[in-house]
This record gives sequence, structure tokens and C-alpha cells, in this order.
Amino acid sequence: MKQHKAKLSEPFWPSIVMKKWLNIRPKLHAFSEDENESDTDSDDGIEPKPSSARLRRRKSETLRVNYITKKDVRLMIGTYNVAGKKPLSEIDLSEWLCMEEPADMYILGFQEVVPLNASNVLGAEDRRPILKWESLIRSTLNKSHQLRSIYKSYSAPPSPPLSPSPSNNIETITKSEHKWKLTDLLDWPEYSLEKPVQPKVTGTKLRRVSTSVNLSLKGGLKRVYHSSGNLGMLWSEQEEKIDMLNSIDDLSDKVSDEGVNAVEKSEKGGIEREMKKSCSKFVRIVSKQMVGIYISVWVCQRLRRHVNNLEVVPVGVGLMGYMGNKGSVSISMSLFQTRLCFVTSHLTSGHKDGSQQRRNSDVYEILQRTHFSSLLDLEEPQLIPSHDRIFWFGDLNYRLEMPDSLVRDQISTRKWDQLLEFDQLRKELTSGNTFDGWKEGKIDFPPTYKFEPNSDTYVGEVPREGEKRRTPAWCDRILWLGNGIRQLSYWSSDLKLSDHRPVSALFSVEVEVLDQRKLERVLNFTSAGFSP
Repeated sequence: MKQHKAKLSEPFWPSIVMKKWLNIRPKLHAFSEDENESDTDSDDGIEPKPSSARLRRRKSETLRVNYITKKDVRLMIGTYNVAGKKPLSEIDLSEWLCMEEPADMYILGFQEVVPLNASNVLGAEDRRPILKWESLIRSTLNKSHQLRSIYKSYSAPPSPPLSPSPSNNIETITKSEHKWKLTDLLDWPEYSLEKPVQPKVTGTKLRRVSTSVNLSLKGGLKRVYHSSGNLGMLWSEQEEKIDMLNSIDDLSDKVSDEGVNAVEKSEKGGIEREMKKSCSKFVRIVSKQMVGIYISVWVCQRLRRHVNNLEVVPVGVGLMGYMGNKGSVSISMSLFQTRLCFVTSHLTSGHKDGSQQRRNSDVYEILQRTHFSSLLDLEEPQLIPSHDRIFWFGDLNYRLEMPDSLVRDQISTRKWDQLLEFDQLRKELTSGNTFDGWKEGKIDFPPTYKFEPNSDTYVGEVPREGEKRRTPAWCDRILWLGNGIRQLSYWSSDLKLSDHRPVSALFSVEVEVLDQRKLERVLNFTSAGFSP
């Protein structure tokens, strides 16, 4: 992933403006992401990611049936039209991000993240609000995963060292004193797709073991680390490379060289630093802005190395048919062996005659003009529908074809199903004209547009002279396409920053994972069959 982070000099702003006016598309990898600490100091000893040729999707049905397993990943999709308002430092995003039921991956889309004035649409993009939103998202996602204090315990006698020395300073750190909660550990193999599988401990119970490693310090003194307890929980991700043996007899008074290197690395950098790095639960793997449209993807640290082939494509359909005040930003990636696509968009607004047709035309343009590079055929680009699992979300701006007074009466009685019979997007989904085959979950929340500032009152309930009467509607939506997707919840949050309410959805998504154990078992069996 580090190849995307090549540091280039800041482009001269007239160059940015001319490229925008001439509709010159940026490079596919022109996006922002967090620094990957594991590139140079891997937290699990994984080799750098192989070339894309080795990560091509396996199409063999034999390979799929015999060597690929299916795992569920929790995805949270969120969309929010902030109407050009800057985020407040005290704003609470916990409800929108569903922090009570954390996901493994967060995909967040914003619309009007900057005001859609002439300077932002025709000139260089303003990234200052982006930095504030990213800071809020980061602190919210990692709020419950801050590093807890680690205390040394001398209450229990330490296990006898393998190489006793009277001058050694014995320190004992056990799992019971850590009380360090590693939540949401996913049940898939935690190693690279190309890395051989390390043996695991078997048996119903893990025996108490003792390890001793002599580490030389700068002052010439030696410190001996001892550990006792559950070996399976003792080491952090960087130290999982130590060979786990079934019994103390198999230990043979030595630790693998890889384990020694891992401990030395912890000693040099400090145990607290290593554990704090593991506590960085969520990291930003990609973010991209096009005028007011902004998308950001965050994944848990343990999942990051399984995300590959990231590409970003912005498509403008606004002024003159290509300016970025309206349009989409799409992300393509592979998660394990499954191709995912995320599209956040801001479509044509308005409730006049012909507005719905213009929205449908925007969708058609986005589908036709969003091209990703294909992993299998370099001459034929990959489109949005070419992916295995697809999510489309944002301010789609579809309205209710119903008189304003009747809409407000139905809202007062919370008869959402009757209102949705007149929803333009529901009609498109049913007819299959624009979103053929796409799905949307059950809506059980009020229309998300248009509210008075800092209020639960819809605009127009208190008539004002010269004010346009906006009929409430579900403008902010989340759709999906593909098999292996199950929506767990769909809700709107009570954030009153703008005239829209943010919308979120939690999904369980099935992904294909290459099971290296099965593959290596077959390869070892085949090799044994040909041995002399």
C-alpha cells in the first residue's frame, strides 16, 4: 500500500483549476491514506505485499470449492450531507458510527463537505474541513480502544528460569494483569495470503510454560524476561511468529530465533510502544475528495493487510455535465479474495418536472464513466457492476410524489410504508429502470430532509415570507448489489449540524478467504507421494 504514498510536490493551483475545467481525470491512485507502520516494522512479521500479479483473483472453481472458505465481515456504511457546515469539536459521532456494535470496516461518505460556491466548484478544493472530520472520526472509532495501563505483578512466584542467575532482575507479566481487551478478533487466518501457515497449539488446555530470553542492554547489564500463563494470549501480533509447542517437553529450553528478534524489537522500542501500536484499532486506508463529495474508508488494524488493489475514480456530472458539484467518488478494492466497490454520490436536486429524469441520467453517467483497471484483462476496464459486492450511498435526492400537506400529515402519524409508496427511488428499484437488481433495507425512520437549523422541525411548518416550501423526503439512502450481503440494521442519527440527518447501515458481508492449510495439506501430500 505504500506505493500509493509517493510524496509529490504540491501542484500549482492554476494547474488544478485547468485540469478541473478541462475534465482531465486524476491518476487512479491519487488518494490519501494513513501511513502504514507495518511496511517497515510489521506488527505480525508479514513480508511486504507481493506484486499485483500474485494477487489476481482466483477464478478456478476447483480452487474455490476445495481451498477457499467463506467468512463474514461487518461493514458499516454511513452518509451525511453536512450542507457546507464545519464540524464542531463537541459533536458526537458515536450514534452515527454505531459504536455500541463496532464493525470491522467503516465506509463514510459526505456531501457538501464544503459550500458549493463558485470558488470551490471552479477553483482548488478546500481540505480544511476534511482534516477536522477525519480527526473526529479517528477519535470516535478509537475511543474505546485506548491503551490501558499495564502493571507488573509480583504476587505469584515466577516460573524458574531456564538459565538462572542471581543477578538477574526477574519480571513477570501475566495475562490476568493485562486485562487488555482485544475486541472483534475475526475468525480468519491472521497471516498473509502468500505466507506459510505457522503451527498452532492443539489440545483442550494450554499448559503453563516458562520462557527466558537474555537481552543485552547498553549499559552491559542483562535483563531476563519470564512469562507464565496462557501462551496463546501472551504475545502480541508481532510476537505470534514464536513457535507454539504442545508441551513443555517440546520446548527444549530454547525459543525460536524469530521469537528472539520479536522480543528484541519490543525491548528496543519499549513494550508500551509496541502494545500502543496494536491498540490503534482503526486506520484510514483511503480517502478522496471531489469538491463537496468526500469518501473515507477505515479498517481495523488486523484487517488492513488483507485489503489490496485499491483504486479511486471520481466522476463529475454537475455544471456543463462534468463539474464536481454533483457526481460520485467510487472506490474499488479486494478484501481477501472478494472484489468490493463503494460509490458515494450527490445527484441532481430539485422537485420540479424533469428533476427525477436528471437524477436517473446522473446514475447512468456514473455507471458508464467509472472505469477501474482490470486485474485479468488490461485492455478491458472494470466497471462498477463487475465487482462481487457493491454499495451505493449518498444524497441521491429522490423525492416524494405527493402533495406537501399530505406528506406532513403522514409524517405526524409516522406511516412510513404509506409514504414510501410515493417515493421516487422505491419506484425505480421496483421497476428496475435505473437501479436494476439493487436492494434497500426497510426504512423505519423519518424523512431525512429538510430540517430547520439545530431543530427537529421540517422547513415550511412555520411559513416564512420568501422562503421556498421544501417537501420532506428521504434524500439520503444506502443501496447494495450482489450476493452474500445481509443488512443488520438501517437507521438515521439525530445530528442537527445541517438540514439533513445522517443515515447509517450495518451489514454482514461474506468474503472468500484462501485457506492455506487445505492448500498446503494437498501440496505436502502430493510431494510425499513422489518422494523416493
